[in-house]
Amino acid sequence: MLEVTSLGSGSSGNALLVRTARAVFLVDCGVGVRRIIRALNSFDLTLADVDALLISHEHSDHVRELPRFVARRQTILTTKGSARVTNLPAPCWEETRPDHPLQVGDAEILAIPVQHDAVDPCGFLIRSPAGSVTVLTDLGSPCPGAVEAIAESRLVVLEANHDEAMLRRGPYPAHLQRRILSDSGHLSNAGCGELLAQALGRSSLLPTVWLAHLSETNNRPLLAKQTVQHHLGKAGVRLDVHALPRQEISETWRPDRAKAGIAQLSFDLPV
Repeated sequence: MLEVTSLGSGSSGNALLVRTARAVFLVDCGVGVRRIIRALNSFDLTLADVDALLISHEHSDHVRELPRFVARRQTILTTKGSARVTNLPAPCWEETRPDHPLQVGDAEILAIPVQHDAVDPCGFLIRSPAGSVTVLTDLGSPCPGAVEAIAESRLVVLEANHDEAMLRRGPYPAHLQRRILSDSGHLSNAGCGELLAQALGRSSLLPTVWLAHLSETNNRPLLAKQTVQHHLGKAGVRLDVHALPRQEISETWRPDRAKAGIAQLSFDLPV
């Protein structure tokens, strides 16, 4: 069994619920606890059933409910830097590293180091007997570990934060635009498409792709989808992609119900 549900994706809060046959994970906890509990209850689960909370970095839209999990003494998996900056007590957390997988139930967790303006940020590769899931929601530029992780995954959750032209024409001040556009800022629609094209061009799998962390001001779901598909098409890859809702619980993804989304082409996709 492998099931993944988004509980929110964007600057107002991020969280992902992952269930395998023998484990329940939350990837980040940046949405309100009521939404987390509602999602768990829909599977007849409670907070006590969460085997591990994976924290990607310390920004508030990813750690809003972290104190609640610390108070409950639940297992938290994160990098050493993120543990330090969020003041996690030693008994509560285990270090995730790209070269040191952690086993929880029937799943294996590896950190994917990323460039982002946080202390020690990462994404995650979650491997299970039913397949792998890659989660990369905040990264300013492609990272070496992302290509390999995406290539082996059945589900890819990848940032498509902004359209560069919308950002440059939009209301954000120059210093904030520079931060977002920097290598340690946020991945654009085009950057998302290029990273996917690089990874999926070498993969034989048929992954589902969820576009994550879309900007409410500097992006639109259809624009993100079209731009990503255009870059995939230039690489000879056709793939259906889906933009995650910002503040709602998504439909649950399961590999046995996932529609095959990729096929090799010899022409560009129209946009």
